Amino acid sequence: MSRRLVEKELETSSKTYSRKEGCWNYIPAGMAEEEEITPQKIIGDIGYRSKKEEAAFLLGEEGTEVAVNPFKAKLGYGQKVLGYIPCEEEDGGVIYVRVIGKSWGKILIPLVILLALIAGGLWWYFAQNRGPDLDDSAMAYQMPGGLKNEDPSQIMLPGFGTIDMEAGQRTVHAALSNPEGNPCYFKYTVSLQEGGDVLYESGWLEPGTAVTKWEIAEELEPGDYPISLLVDTGSLDDYQQEMNKGTINATLHVE
Repeated sequence: MSRRLVEKELETSSKTYSRKEGCWNYIPAGMAEEEEITPQKIIGDIGYRSKKEEAAFLLGEEGTEVAVNPFKAKLGYGQKVLGYIPCEEEDGGVIYVRVIGKSWGKILIPLVILLALIAGGLWWYFAQNRGPDLDDSAMAYQMPGGLKNEDPSQIMLPGFGTIDMEAGQRTVHAALSNPEGNPCYFKYTVSLQEGGDVLYESGWLEPGTAVTKWEIAEELEPGDYPISLLVDTGSLDDYQQEMNKGTINATLHVE
């Protein structure tokens, strides 16, 4: 027959274990050594469900009883000892019911790690699939004469001859375009052929758009400057997948 345990009154206690059957004061786990509480003095545990036969019953209010599980030498993951409820023995001695609670740190840390991995995976996925950083100054643009690429297996590059700009200025009025019908994004890098100094770099341009006004990195004295317009390409399906690039030679005429 299971033993009925009666709580021994504590003079001072700041901890209480409560359930619908009653409330019991307990000695905090950190005071176990000070109170000389050893495993031999512990009759069993409460605070979790067990399929094993109860070791005893802890008496509550108005004759209610709470089943005390057999003492478990090794706690489960996510469990921790909260404290010890002292109970009176018939011979005047004291035995203890161990109070088991949840170790939220052990429970939450894996959850936080899992959420961080999920968030990192989502960030990576969207970063890889969000598309390129399009040039903010790009606008819809139609090639002269309505010219467009009719063959999606090919890439159409615009032609340049002489590009005019005013001396004492850095703004160039000329369309750096990506012809409609191209299967890729364009990105322009304009450089001086002599010395290789980069004058301008665009962002990515969608087919059917262009940057029609752009600023070079430095003012140039009046004269003619041979320039190269390097066109980098990126597939519309994945802009990081480079397609055939091209270089267009032209003259920047400053007067």
